[in-house]
Amino acid sequence: MIGYLIKNNFKIMFRSGVNLLIYIIGPVIISAVLASAFSALFESYEAAGDFKAGYSIEEDSELIPYVDILKEIGEENGVYFTEYEPGTAEESIRDHDLGGFVEFGRDSYTVYKTDDAKTEGTVLNYIMSTFFTAMISGNADEIDIHVEHPDHAPAIDSTDYYGIIYIVYFGWLAIVCAAGLLSNELKHRIPERLNISGLSSFQIYLSRLVPLVSAVALSLGIAAVFNSLLLGVHWGNILLSSLIVLALIIAASAFGLMLYEFTGSMVAAIFIAFALIWAMGFIGGTFESYIMSSLPESLKNLMPLYHSNRALVELSSMGKSDYVVSALAYPGVIAAVCSVFAVGTAEIKRRVR
Repeated sequence: MIGYLIKNNFKIMFRSGVNLLIYIIGPVIISAVLASAFSALFESYEAAGDFKAGYSIEEDSELIPYVDILKEIGEENGVYFTEYEPGTAEESIRDHDLGGFVEFGRDSYTVYKTDDAKTEGTVLNYIMSTFFTAMISGNADEIDIHVEHPDHAPAIDSTDYYGIIYIVYFGWLAIVCAAGLLSNELKHRIPERLNISGLSSFQIYLSRLVPLVSAVALSLGIAAVFNSLLLGVHWGNILLSSLIVLALIIAASAFGLMLYEFTGSMVAAIFIAFALIWAMGFIGGTFESYIMSSLPESLKNLMPLYHSNRALVELSSMGKSDYVVSALAYPGVIAAVCSVFAVGTAEIKRRVR
């Protein structure tokens, strides 16, 4: 009976061609767009070290009282500011070998950088934007800025990064692929029939989990092949990378089905899953590269997406990663816990009925 049910659910899922097509085409399109948009930023990433920066300030500038604070913050982060005459930004950068230049106007600033000092320019932009935001809020004298250049940051281009990262992101949204199956169940009152079928709650859960994992894995596998062929994405250790992606798909599927059992609504489950995964992706490197993110490492390590992202990116760029174990174990724990809660909730509902 359980074999027949899994087979039938397979057929239902593969009839929902639109969802599967989204999982094949979506990662490829988003990866291509973001890889192109952020290619220059990735090419320039390397530790800048200490460097000199120039600045000029107009006589009537409202920013004059804050310059000394900015210079102190700069020195703490290895950026040493020297004042030059207004209107000499490009000349000063060229003649004095500066990593960047800041022109302070009356109530605004402009950052100048050269193609030869892209990383220094990125650091200078970060310091200025963070400082200016604090200054506007009146907290400039209390701000604590630390620019970190982790020596473990892998050398990777934007194509490889986003080509990998969005396979992970779509994998964690696996519950979307179950929309057709779950809608069909509700439409034909399948849960009520299954409750009197003699199948256990665990068997019913497996009849959903196995087809969902298989459909998502197949779709993302095709997407990963397209990313490699069309965009030139390098996956490093294929076996380990495949196991990591499969582990996160199983965890994501169990997580989504647990939400479905909790809410009893496909729409609510998808909405909650999307909100949570978006937040975890925001912290874990889906939208801003984790390599350049200023968020605390301790916070990023709480996100399962970060472990998957980090392991896969480092396998691609270095051939090894200290995050492989956690990228397999973390989803494994999530899958086990979510499965227990999903089956337990289903069993409680069954007994109540």
